Amino acid sequence: MPEEPRLNHKHVNQTKVLLDDEYEQWLQCAARIHRTPKAVLAREILKSWLLESVDDFKRDSRVA
Repeated sequence: MPEEPRLNHKHVNQTKVLLDDEYEQWLQCAARIHRTPKAVLAREILKSWLLESVDDFKRDSRVA
């Protein structure tokens, strides 16, 4: 039985992350400050870091 196609491809994959208490508290505080769910903030932080890492890799690859 084939899988049904996804109507919305955004934000459908889940990843579980285990954090130390210190980082969990920081994430909770930041989520409160920005008035956003903790998971949404964590996703945006991860996406930002990944995009920055890819840009750094591309820049370093051109230099070499």
